[in-house]
Amino acid sequence: MTNKIDLSFIFNEPKLTIKSKLTIQPLAPLSMVADIPGSYYKTQEVPDKLKLCGLFENIIGWHFDKIDRIAIHKKRREVFKKVFKKMEYHSNDANSGYQPLVYDYFETGLVVKFSSIQYNDLWKRAFSRLDAYVHANGTPNLDYELLKEKPRDVDNKGIEKFLKENKTKFPMFYTSPTLREYIDYDGNIQIGLSMCADLYNVLQHSLTNNSTAFLGNSEGWVELKLEEI
Repeated sequence: MTNKIDLSFIFNEPKLTIKSKLTIQPLAPLSMVADIPGSYYKTQEVPDKLKLCGLFENIIGWHFDKIDRIAIHKKRREVFKKVFKKMEYHSNDANSGYQPLVYDYFETGLVVKFSSIQYNDLWKRAFSRLDAYVHANGTPNLDYELLKEKPRDVDNKGIEKFLKENKTKFPMFYTSPTLREYIDYDGNIQIGLSMCADLYNVLQHSLTNNSTAFLGNSEGWVELKLEEI
């Protein structure tokens, strides 16, 4: 049985009539990266609006891929132009390529957080370079049958040649350790919000069934409480 997802309210004109407070209780250190850097992932001290969009969509179960999001935004653009006479439409893309769907339906206000400490840790990034020796050097797992054929004491060109000849026997991705900053809070984060009533109600309904989600990356689990003020 397929569950239908109701997207109707994001085709309505945003009216931020609900004043609310979101309390985020981190259950683990968080790493909320705003940009896509090269060799270092720096965290935000508090989540920005795009991070909250991801958090809200995670809670209400809107796990759409990029193609679906592009199609939804295209339809919204048509509706906003025709019905609400809004000639300018922005999808408010994140630097990562994420296209939020609830961006227009809330605004952030005052943010209060407990004291925190920040630290660096190693984090694995996944890449795919099936045409370069770095792929072979970064794969911890390898087909057992391939190990018997693997040449010894070979230079990078030899490794690259061996990889290209045996692509299907290598993992699709290789991993590379990267410095990533984490933030550990002594308490919770409280954020004042102005919200569309529909988004508020959808979130409250979802939070009665599940009040935990991840924030920043898949390791950053948090407990959420949303209340009208």
